[in-house]
Amino acid sequence: MKLFHIAVPLSMVCWAFTANGQLPIPETQNLSEAQPHKQSGPAQDVNVLMGAVQQASEFGESDPRYEAALRNLAGFYYRGHSYAEAESVYKHALVVSEKVHGAQHEETATLLNDLALMLEEEARFPEAQAFFQRALAIREAAFGSGNPLTATSLNNLASVYSSEGQYSEAETLYKRALAIWEESEPEELNFATTLDNLASVEQDLGKYSQAEEHFRRALAVRQKIVGPNDTGVAMILNNFGMYYNEQARYSEAEPLLRRALAIWEGSLGPEHPNVATALCNVSTAWRHEGKYSEAATALQRSLAIGEKAYGPGHPKVASALNSLGVLQRTLRNYPEAESDFRRALAIWEKTFGPEHPGVANILSNIALTLKNEGRFSEAENLLERAMAIRQKLFGTEHLAVAAVLNDLAEVYSSESRYKEAELSFLRALAIYEKNLGPEHPNVATVLHNLATTQLEAGRYVAAEQNLRRALAIREKQFGPDDPDSAPLLSILAGVQHMQHKYAEAELLYKRSLAIWNKAGMTKSLDFAQTLQNLGDLYLAERKYDEAGPLFAQALTIKENSLGERHPELAHVLTLLAAADVFRGYYVEAEPFCRRALGMLEKSSPPDYPALIDAAKVYAILLSKTQRQAQAELFETKAMVYAAKMKNKSRNDIKPTSP
Repeated sequence: MKLFHIAVPLSMVCWAFTANGQLPIPETQNLSEAQPHKQSGPAQDVNVLMGAVQQASEFGESDPRYEAALRNLAGFYYRGHSYAEAESVYKHALVVSEKVHGAQHEETATLLNDLALMLEEEARFPEAQAFFQRALAIREAAFGSGNPLTATSLNNLASVYSSEGQYSEAETLYKRALAIWEESEPEELNFATTLDNLASVEQDLGKYSQAEEHFRRALAVRQKIVGPNDTGVAMILNNFGMYYNEQARYSEAEPLLRRALAIWEGSLGPEHPNVATALCNVSTAWRHEGKYSEAATALQRSLAIGEKAYGPGHPKVASALNSLGVLQRTLRNYPEAESDFRRALAIWEKTFGPEHPGVANILSNIALTLKNEGRFSEAENLLERAMAIRQKLFGTEHLAVAAVLNDLAEVYSSESRYKEAELSFLRALAIYEKNLGPEHPNVATVLHNLATTQLEAGRYVAAEQNLRRALAIREKQFGPDDPDSAPLLSILAGVQHMQHKYAEAELLYKRSLAIWNKAGMTKSLDFAQTLQNLGDLYLAERKYDEAGPLFAQALTIKENSLGERHPELAHVLTLLAAADVFRGYYVEAEPFCRRALGMLEKSSPPDYPALIDAAKVYAILLSKTQRQAQAELFETKAMVYAAKMKNKSRNDIKPTSP
């Protein structure tokens, strides 16, 4: 009897929206920390502002008071995500400013900057870039290339390049801006902002030592100017924490993110939207550490804050819903995940339109969820839509396109369309290597996923080569104890395991578990799965006393994470029962057998391999306890399940053209 069904952690791209990235420098109010409008206020506020515009218009279009009133009204529409109204008023104000001040005046540059910020938020990057470039040209002509206002325009133009994935171009502009700030005002808050932005783009480029140095310096500068509890300090702490999250350095990320949360709670109150953002981001660390209940509590609180502050249809609410969907998907709660993602999708489509990159991100998340439910054609359709959005915005060789190719390959692999999956992974790999170089961690992620597909297809040599290359990349970037190397080691162990190279597999499994132990990630489902896989190996070697405790530990982790009735527990219950049966612990084994079969018989669609294993283990147990008639009944059940599985496989074969 063979009980071996190896499962390994994957590294699929699953998008979560977080407050990590480029911070433009507004010319007016700091929009990232603006207070939300009360539900009863907007109608009254807009009437007041429109009244002010009407009064100012009486002075004529050549009066600066008219331009100022228009700008205030446009800013109000912008903050309320009424983009069409805001754009119309901004452009009217721009015409007035050009009449009053001239096309090359600083007031005109300021309006160009504000309009560009809004267009960037709408993902209208070429238009935003053009307006930022106009503002930059005005300022360079008026003030020279070394003026702080020129640095502001350089910073904001860089943020558009970064949003478009043009990281090298963004880095160049940030460095130009930084040189200006350093020469003129090295302790200016905008200097800290540009340092923070440069760090984020260096992070995207994989220049981790430079990024970390600049995050630290940005934090030091900001704290020196405004003290350790300033809300802007919290923003840098937040971005620094998300930098550590990306590197799987969760124990280092968590204290920074918690400190950002504490500052925002203390300064802005426990129900401010920035608190909601911090809760989302710290939940990311908790999710990866296996602290699923803490992550869920944080996300529910984040969602409640957003809904109270902005109403149920705001993009910040969508971000919390998206993060909640990622958590539910991790916990295999696929219907709940899909519901959260679809609510987020509806909000983004209504706010930004159907072709915004945020829409594409959520489409990919829904598709990965549907893939896990076996709804492959629906998943493919959503990914094709996401691909169309990204190609239209960015072209065919962009990193965002590579992410969709990776996800599409995951769907093909789940359908056993291994050749198509491999081709899609290879296309994604080529884009990442072209844009980021051959040793970027994203390259390692795609190699990891490609190797998983090759393992499932039985191509062990190719799988091992890609895993070893991925492992070398991560170890070079982050050292031998990088937590994201643990799943690579686990799957590499699986390659050896499936080739019956048990000694090599055992060493690799143990290395993987040791890394997770050191990182404090022993509550995670990935850790539990690797325990289970090592137990599988010991079972194959008939080391039943070593296998049993590993299965028991894996079961406890999975029960704590997924609940005691989740179908995924069935296989580890069967394995634990098998270890007990082979040790002669028949009384202990029987409840595990019954529980596994009870779960599997209720699951839909039927998991025939798992049903066969569970029925066979129970048949052995019944035979050894002199219940031969019942044993024969379960042996027959196993044969029936095998016949149904064979028939299903035949029915799943698609006809081909002659």
